[in-house]
Amino acid sequence: MQVPQDNFMTFVDRMSHALDQPVGARSATGTLRELVRSAADAVHVAQVQAEAASLRLSVLAEAGRLLSGPLGWEEAVAAVAQLAVGGFADWCAVDFLDEHGALRRLTARHAHVERSPCTGCLEAFTPERVRPSAITEVVRTGCPLLVTGLGVPGARALAPEAGGGEAGGSFLVVPLAARHHTLGAMSFVRGPEREPFGEAERILTEDLASRVGLAIDHARLLRESRAAEAESRRHAARLRILVEVDRLLAQAGLELPAVLDVIAHKVSEVIGDGCVLQLIREEDSTLEPVALHHPEPEARWLLASTVHARRQRSGEGLHGGVVLGGHSVLLPDIDAEAARASEGLTEYVPYLERYGAQSLLVVPLRAQGRVVGTLGVVRDVAGGSRPYTEEDRLLLQSLGERAALAIVGARLYGAATEAVRLRDDFLSVAGHELKTPLCALRLQIQMLARLTRGEAAAPDVAERVAKAERASERLGVLVDELLDVGRISSGRLLLEREELDLAQLTREVLGRMSEAFSRSGSEVRFLTDGVPTGRWDRMRLEQVLVNLLSNAVKYGRGQPVEVRVEDGGAKGVRLVVKDHGIGIAPEDRVRIFERFERAVQDQRYQGLGLGLWITREIVDAHGGSIQVHGAPGEGSTFTVTLPRG
Repeated sequence: MQVPQDNFMTFVDRMSHALDQPVGARSATGTLRELVRSAADAVHVAQVQAEAASLRLSVLAEAGRLLSGPLGWEEAVAAVAQLAVGGFADWCAVDFLDEHGALRRLTARHAHVERSPCTGCLEAFTPERVRPSAITEVVRTGCPLLVTGLGVPGARALAPEAGGGEAGGSFLVVPLAARHHTLGAMSFVRGPEREPFGEAERILTEDLASRVGLAIDHARLLRESRAAEAESRRHAARLRILVEVDRLLAQAGLELPAVLDVIAHKVSEVIGDGCVLQLIREEDSTLEPVALHHPEPEARWLLASTVHARRQRSGEGLHGGVVLGGHSVLLPDIDAEAARASEGLTEYVPYLERYGAQSLLVVPLRAQGRVVGTLGVVRDVAGGSRPYTEEDRLLLQSLGERAALAIVGARLYGAATEAVRLRDDFLSVAGHELKTPLCALRLQIQMLARLTRGEAAAPDVAERVAKAERASERLGVLVDELLDVGRISSGRLLLEREELDLAQLTREVLGRMSEAFSRSGSEVRFLTDGVPTGRWDRMRLEQVLVNLLSNAVKYGRGQPVEVRVEDGGAKGVRLVVKDHGIGIAPEDRVRIFERFERAVQDQRYQGLGLGLWITREIVDAHGGSIQVHGAPGEGSTFTVTLPRG
């Protein structure tokens, strides 16, 4: 143990002076004794200072070990507070700012309660009981506070007594800081029988508080990181569910029963136990259960009985209230007694009596600005499942939005499909009903035509008969087109393939249509190369040729028409019909091949808009393709490519 330098030099000087005195003199003896006492005092002071320094180092070392150990941060901070009491302080408390910015006491530790006269006084000044206080002021300013002379036990103030005298005891508060932010405060108290805190203790407590602050900050960052990670996992899981539902709905297509089945089963799997989907009947605003699922057959049967027990209208019961208000309803835990007492849940009583308390969640199915139904789920709380939460509500709402869009789309598709079916049925029936009288009419007109040609009839009569014959032929084509619509729509377009020479077939059709070309004033130029043969349906290819050549006559403005049949190599045989008429706009090139579509709406160009659609269907049935090129005022070119079969 070393004596401090200043005390040691004083001791040496005084010892030398004493030795200069005569031996045996009274003054020398007294001086020597005084020097011995001074030396002992100096050694004692040095020992005390060394012990204090050793204590401070051991406290810091042990605090570092505790804060870096396996304990949770709250336990570690409490252990550090316990470490500080005893040798260093009589009382220690740690207060920190929670996530809401409120100061909360984490721990308060006492060394010897009976020897801590200021404890009662200090407890009255905890952050939860008094605002502002010395502790809140330290947290606000970030500056340490040292108060000495706390007064006698039972004093009600944390300030020195009037006049600055120190009645005993001291109070030291230092901020818990990390990354330039104050996170709380650490408080220390010494009783009146102990030496007050000094500069060395302040430095120690600031070091200790900085370590505790870092530990709290690290714990907060870790907690926030884990919370963010958990939230990210929840969002990822929710996204996977939504993507899976989208995939299943896409696979289900636009068939309403398949869509409803997908929704009920998937929602039951990811959120239920049970799932009930109800849609509003337009005619009476009644909710109709259209899909229901539960993994257990008995529960599924009882749940079905429950929802069918009483059909609810808009505004009635749990589901009707959701429809009327447009807001979801979450009942975390409801039993049979509560359901019996509720006006809107009485139908659930048998189910709740059988299976115990359940958690219920119902969301509206909203699409295109209106509610079209409800999606409800039930979970067995009595069986140990957790109640529904706000997160479940958000997920079910997202699923409900997708379900509503899919249901509305399937309904529209179903209505459109039914309308098309009814139209095709009508066209088919009308075509067949018109076919018989039309055939009789055409026979009579043909007979009249022969009579007028064989006898000397008035010229106007022969001309009128010829017009009637052409009109009947045109009417026959229209009826055949109507019949073809029914055949193609129902998949009854059958091909009777045979070996054909497409060039020869084209010559025959051009020959039959020569009169039509003559009337229009269009000259036909026909070119062919090689032997364009293959296995095709003669009647259907005649139909293709007639449709394309009729278009050339109709829209060609009397200009020449070019027809080519050529070898297309590996792709098969090409048929090209090119006119120099009104042409077609690029945006209409796809549309003209659809049913009842025409590129020109002028009344001079008559027709149902079915010819090119039927042509495309026939070509597709042969495994070929058809394309059109051209521009307004420059004519059109139709190219048909047919594999050889």
